[in-house]
Amino acid sequence: MRLTEEEILRELQNNAESYAPLRMTRFERKIRLQNCVVDTLAEFSIKDGPSFRALIEIKSVSNPKAIMNGCQSLLKCLQSEAAKNLIPILIAPYIGRQQIDILAREGISWIDLSGNMLIRVGKEIYIERTGKANKFPDTSPIKQIFQGTSSLVARSLLLKPEGFSSLYEIADFINSRNGTITISTVSKVLQSLENELLIKKEKSGFYATQAERLLERLAEGYRNSVKRQPRKTYRCDVKNERDVFAALSERPLDYAACGFYAAKLKGLAMTDEITLFIKSLEETKRAFELIALDIKPDTEFGQLVLIETKDPCVWFNIQKQPFANVVDDLQLCLEMLEARPRGPAIAEQLRGKILKKGSSNG
Repeated sequence: MRLTEEEILRELQNNAESYAPLRMTRFERKIRLQNCVVDTLAEFSIKDGPSFRALIEIKSVSNPKAIMNGCQSLLKCLQSEAAKNLIPILIAPYIGRQQIDILAREGISWIDLSGNMLIRVGKEIYIERTGKANKFPDTSPIKQIFQGTSSLVARSLLLKPEGFSSLYEIADFINSRNGTITISTVSKVLQSLENELLIKKEKSGFYATQAERLLERLAEGYRNSVKRQPRKTYRCDVKNERDVFAALSERPLDYAACGFYAAKLKGLAMTDEITLFIKSLEETKRAFELIALDIKPDTEFGQLVLIETKDPCVWFNIQKQPFANVVDDLQLCLEMLEARPRGPAIAEQLRGKILKKGSSNG
């Protein structure tokens, strides 16, 4: 549940000792200046030191977009003659790393209710206290937009950097590439991405503004989802590689080459192991039995590895190779980042390709 402005001020006053040596004294609410209405005018002092008056902007939501809007409001108010000697301060439940960078860039001091702050008053006062955990997790951005079905929106924006003209175009793009998503989900994810300043919404549509950061967030989401949802695997010995794909095509069954095997098919690695994502281990085994494929379980040295998963990200935007379906460059890049020690070097090549595509259209 989000705190109101009054609750934020009350929380700040009730925990004043957490901000020592900074002391907060008088607050005046909703003061009208020449260019704007100020949330709060306040007086601050340093114990046995100088004091100053501040122009306060309060944000109950502290995503990057809200913080950027708060900075713009403060800078507008500072244009007023009456605000000439006031110090701009933004107050929110929690200020994260990206938000700190925005505030620093705009020259705005800040305080959060989790005990962090950065106050700068000319050459007289400088207080910096960071690293305390978020006490108000409900105010954090939605984390799951970079996992599962929701992450297909960010993936699509990287795959098509020139952008999309509408929500419907994004949904059609996803649904035409083996994904399944609703307009409602697309809308919610886009709003979260816009709040994170990762995309821009204009009359012409939606497009990514920070492709590199978007890829980083997808990597974080992939890492977290893999840790949380271990996959069922089956390793076996097989004599003929092409017989495996003949059996999968006979049914037909959904599969996608992945890992270093996918990298090999893309000309980025060498491996003797055949690694495939499949949707059902039982159906795949039955398909092998139907054509009497000579396979034997071998948990240690078997060169065929089947990984069961229904993760929609795996099946999105599958690429066709001469005799195999392969995960796309973006999915393989995320996999390789976690495949140490050799994987990150391959991921870097794929990353360059993905981001180059974005810059060439930007």
